[in-house]
Amino acid sequence: MNAQLPGLILLGLGVLAAVLGGIITIVAAFHQSVLWGLVTLFVPLGNIVFTCVHWAEARVGFLMNVGGVLLCIGAVFTMPDVRAAIQKGGLPMSSFAAPEKAKPLSPQELSQQIMDKREAVENEQRTFVTTGRELQVQYSALEDRRLGLKPTDVVAVAKFNEEAAAYQARNTQHRNLQQQITQTQADLDKLIATRNGASQPGGGKKVVMYTTASCPACKVAKQYMAQKGIPYQEINVETSREGMAEYQKLGGRGVPLITVGDKKMTGFNSQELEKMLL
Repeated sequence: MNAQLPGLILLGLGVLAAVLGGIITIVAAFHQSVLWGLVTLFVPLGNIVFTCVHWAEARVGFLMNVGGVLLCIGAVFTMPDVRAAIQKGGLPMSSFAAPEKAKPLSPQELSQQIMDKREAVENEQRTFVTTGRELQVQYSALEDRRLGLKPTDVVAVAKFNEEAAAYQARNTQHRNLQQQITQTQADLDKLIATRNGASQPGGGKKVVMYTTASCPACKVAKQYMAQKGIPYQEINVETSREGMAEYQKLGGRGVPLITVGDKKMTGFNSQELEKMLL
């Protein structure tokens, strides 16, 4: 308490000076006219306007008011407990320092993040395809039941509505998962673009691989490219309508379909891929 006593005294003096300054400004305004007095009392920032227009009459009260406010601020920062509370509960003093620049990822860290993100994409794609097939079966079953429902069978109708609501909720989650796949793929593309800034195999040629979640040859191709450090873009033709359209435009007849620039290969052959990358 003794350590805070000087600060409390300064705070009290500051408040007193600010209040007196405000009163002097109001009195000066009423001396000028009743209208100005009412403006300083009831209009927001009216005292500031009066001070600007009638500086000679208002300067004493205004300067006293400003001095009181500054004294209050200085008094607060002289009290150890208050200063500690501000630093603990508010913005720490170090927050005003210049932010540190993010440390660039090492090639090993970048490759690991790409592998992790690619695995996440594959898991989401597998879930999307599996859930889509299950939803088709569930929809067909619900449709058959709907056609056989009798409006008078209240229990059966209520049970059907309950199952239909569960189907709708699951279908909504399925659509949300497609958006999540798009976002995860975008994150993966950013990581790949970052890695492409360095010298990579392939001479800067864009490598695209069209895949499905259940394709064994696709997994082999992806493992090979990861081992060789070959950056590529993966497009799952089961989850991407645009990807399926591109795949069909290329005359796709199987997966993986790999393109390197204007060259393409159906299936996976490591030696053929190396020739395409030259």
